[in-house]
Amino acid sequence: MIVIVGESACGKSSVAKYLMEHYGYKRIVTYTTRQPREGEQDGVDYFYINQQHFKTLEDQGFFAETATYNGWSYGSAKEDYKDDCVIVLTPRGLRSIKRSGIDNIFAVYIDVPRRDRLIKCLERGDNIEEAYRRSLSDVGQFDGISDEVDLVVKNDKYLCGVEVIADAIIEEMNS
Repeated sequence: MIVIVGESACGKSSVAKYLMEHYGYKRIVTYTTRQPREGEQDGVDYFYINQQHFKTLEDQGFFAETATYNGWSYGSAKEDYKDDCVIVLTPRGLRSIKRSGIDNIFAVYIDVPRRDRLIKCLERGDNIEEAYRRSLSDVGQFDGISDEVDLVVKNDKYLCGVEVIADAIIEEMNS
């Protein structure tokens, strides 16, 4: 199973989507307490639940990992961790999975410079204040992550397309 980590707007979700469409991976749909963004669908992008329901599931041991990111809770169900799956996690989420004993993981860090990510957010029409806030919340969270993953993909100025990154992941997994 593939775990993808990276700062906001680095292309994590696009790479995961490509792996699903071209390599047959299944996406683990995670749970969150945040509100859906425009175009997102419950049960497809996330399972959107309130904080009380999230806490109940957490107390019942339902989640393999949980994280708080930008004030919202996120978690993935233990039962969903199977081979041929892909998930996007925070570094804390990745560390939790590793500590939980799940060992069929190939972890990838997509490294895109902050300036490039902020420009990308503006180009795609994100709210500038929200994009900046998300970027600031990433600071420090990814320190040392390069040493904790199986593959680091450096993608300055987004010169590598999604397909190149996905192909590199598959190639590295098979080597």
